[in-house]
Amino acid sequence: MAGEGLAARLNLDDVARTSRLEFLEVDTETRRRLAELAEVLLPRVSVVIDRWYEFLLARPETRDLLDRGRVRDHLKDAQEGYFKLLLSGEYDRGYFEDRLKIGFIHERVGLEPLWYTGAYRKFQDLTRELLVEQGFPAGTIVAWMGALEKVIYLDMELALDAYFDTAQRRLLEVNESLRRMASELETRNRELTREFDRAQEAARLKEEFLSRISHELHTPLNSVLGYADLLLDGIEGPLSDEQAGSLRKIRDHGGRLVTMIDRMIASAKMAAAGVFAPRPFEASGVAARLVERGRFAAETKGLRFEAEVDSDLPTVVGDEEGLELAVGHLVENAVKFTRDGTVYLGVKRLGAVLRFTVADTGPGIPAEHRDRIFEAFHQVEFGDTREATGLGIGLTLARQALERMGGALELTSCGPGGSTFTVELPLDRTPEP
Repeated sequence: MAGEGLAARLNLDDVARTSRLEFLEVDTETRRRLAELAEVLLPRVSVVIDRWYEFLLARPETRDLLDRGRVRDHLKDAQEGYFKLLLSGEYDRGYFEDRLKIGFIHERVGLEPLWYTGAYRKFQDLTRELLVEQGFPAGTIVAWMGALEKVIYLDMELALDAYFDTAQRRLLEVNESLRRMASELETRNRELTREFDRAQEAARLKEEFLSRISHELHTPLNSVLGYADLLLDGIEGPLSDEQAGSLRKIRDHGGRLVTMIDRMIASAKMAAAGVFAPRPFEASGVAARLVERGRFAAETKGLRFEAEVDSDLPTVVGDEEGLELAVGHLVENAVKFTRDGTVYLGVKRLGAVLRFTVADTGPGIPAEHRDRIFEAFHQVEFGDTREATGLGIGLTLARQALERMGGALELTSCGPGGSTFTVELPLDRTPEP
């Protein structure tokens, strides 16, 4: 660290911090609601913390550590201070620096993001349960929890920023070591090939990291979900209604985490698309997989799925996985934002261009958002569509991935009766030897 502040290292200056708070809508109204919640919750926060530790002590992986009284008392004091600051702010430079340190510490001790993102969610659940027990009106609870969720999302985002920045720096150190060894063997064309070689090596390491982190995140989570399913099936005996309800909550929240992880991994892969030399692949294979996944997702949601795919699609030169991820993201968005009606996928050859068309009968894109939907972290919400929101960078990464392949992504129709996105990929590219 060498005395370097994490906020400075991640370029979180005053403008960036203000922008992030505005993006998450941590505005005056949100802070007013948090102040109201603080008046109610802070006198009772010890109850929430006690319930949190009851939850932890019921699990063997945390029981041995936390069963030591002094350790538990110390952590309880620290968490009480944390929750007070969470509710009261101010969300200034010091607040950002503290939250980034949490992510840095987690990375140093090997505590993976899956654990503390789940911890944030558990705190929300316990808070909501306490408010219900206290008899507050449902509308008031929804307003308070909505405000709390914004700040919790900020905390998770900052912790993940620091976690992945630190991990990435370690990967870059490994990459630099490999590059130095390779430089000793380079010939007279070293200056011409160095940048491309470094980009390829960085992409390979990133793919390796993504594959490993995906496995490490999914394996324990799938075990949790599997055991929850077994218990719900009555494998350990009959369950009370309360026990079954708790297990269903575990299953639902675990499913949300799986979706979040998959989206993070897919976004990271799209960000790396096009780094390697283009290679030939069959467009028909990509189209078939897109149709299969799109139809399954649409029909699962009760939507119609229509596909028009040319029977004689050509061989394409480019990044097969990047193309599939980019167009697949468009299909996923179409399903996600369509409440009823149809999702359409067309794949056609038009002269020297391969065109993918993705259309839906959703709400369309409001006029004030049409010029900004490809900006990173810009999201459009239609009423109560919180469940449909994502990371806010999918369209940005999809367009960048396609442009690196020489293609283009455009919004060609935007409702109000639905949206249509068009991808065009040139067919006249030749693979490098």
